[in-house]
Amino acid sequence: MAALPTALKPGPHLQEPKPRVVQFNNRRFSIRLEPIFWQLLEKLAEQRNLRLGRYVGELAAEFDGNNFSSYLRVLCMLDSERTRAQANLRAGRTSILDLILTAFEPGILLSRYRTIIAYNAGFRDWLGRDRGPAAGSELTSVIQVRTRRPLNDVWLDLIAGTIISADVNVLHVQPGRVLAAPGRFVAVPAQEEAEFYAVLWISTARRRSGEVAPPQSLTRTGANRTAS
Repeated sequence: MAALPTALKPGPHLQEPKPRVVQFNNRRFSIRLEPIFWQLLEKLAEQRNLRLGRYVGELAAEFDGNNFSSYLRVLCMLDSERTRAQANLRAGRTSILDLILTAFEPGILLSRYRTIIAYNAGFRDWLGRDRGPAAGSELTSVIQVRTRRPLNDVWLDLIAGTIISADVNVLHVQPGRVLAAPGRFVAVPAQEEAEFYAVLWISTARRRSGEVAPPQSLTRTGANRTAS
């Protein structure tokens, strides 16, 4: 087979940032993004039955930072990560991600790198914010997590499968307000062995033992029961 001309070979040179101007409510947004991110943004807008300009305008209204293009890239990558997690964590007809998002107790789905992939309304309400933490935040940039051993050691044991859960204490400090609660990391089995996810459950109810009992459907045995 003859080699493809350089101009036709797939590679990073086909992902040079492309400037586009989108408009919403008489406001113009000039943004430079790689084609793959424009494609993902258009998909996200279509899923919400919105025009691209309106979707970008709504995101801009919520954005509080210095680099909007970088924010859009992270948003797109996080959506891809959630989609992959949805597939990897599917047990039977119900996804574990669905169980997290509909749970009453505050819950957060984390990647191998402790990146927040998704969180439920309980966690958002516990923080007391109109909007949750920025998409793709590292967990400890949002809340403090205290463990009996160094957090990194506990996390590596979860990844290695040496332990499947770990009790923690979480702390969130706001001006004039301090939130403290017991919590628990629970490793979540994925369909692909190379993948790793964990849930952090936070107890908002007082317990005599100071421990959090995560929903049984998210333990290893519970996940098997859900799949049956």
